[in-house]
Amino acid sequence: MKNRSMWLVVVLLALAVTAGIAAPPVHRWLTAPPAGVCPICLRHEHKESMVRFQAQGEAPSDACCLSCALTYGRQTHKPVTILKVTDHGSGAPIDPKEAVFVVGSNVSPCTHSTVERGPEKESYNVQWDRCLPSILAFASPEAADAFHTQHGGHVRTLDELLRRSGAGEDLGGS
Repeated sequence: MKNRSMWLVVVLLALAVTAGIAAPPVHRWLTAPPAGVCPICLRHEHKESMVRFQAQGEAPSDACCLSCALTYGRQTHKPVTILKVTDHGSGAPIDPKEAVFVVGSNVSPCTHSTVERGPEKESYNVQWDRCLPSILAFASPEAADAFHTQHGGHVRTLDELLRRSGAGEDLGGS
């Protein structure tokens, strides 16, 4: 009888250890956002603004937009490497070092309005949004300039964006 109790304790202990090891990956799998949803802001991803990035010490991840990825880096205090951006005009992936970006235009795929409704149906102006200012990538300077002329904003390179983001500066400011 004593041997049987000992084996029962060993089996229960083994099950507890196995559950402890398996619980974190199972939890991540169960709570992961569905396909097509940004894992950072939980908004729908848009094919014309998708970004692949890697924060220091983490696996590569996709985000709905470059602004969301840079904000994630600032909030977690982790340097972010931009691995791939999406050309706003064609939806094709492009090398971020070759891309030209328009920051703060009147086109923002991630946000819908600068006015929100509260729980009591009152209106208020949005003061901050992790996906603002919009940062849209273009494969050529000509495409970025044409978009900038029509929609406003500021034309930037990736190096300028990363430097300004790291310094906590306004990404679109002069």
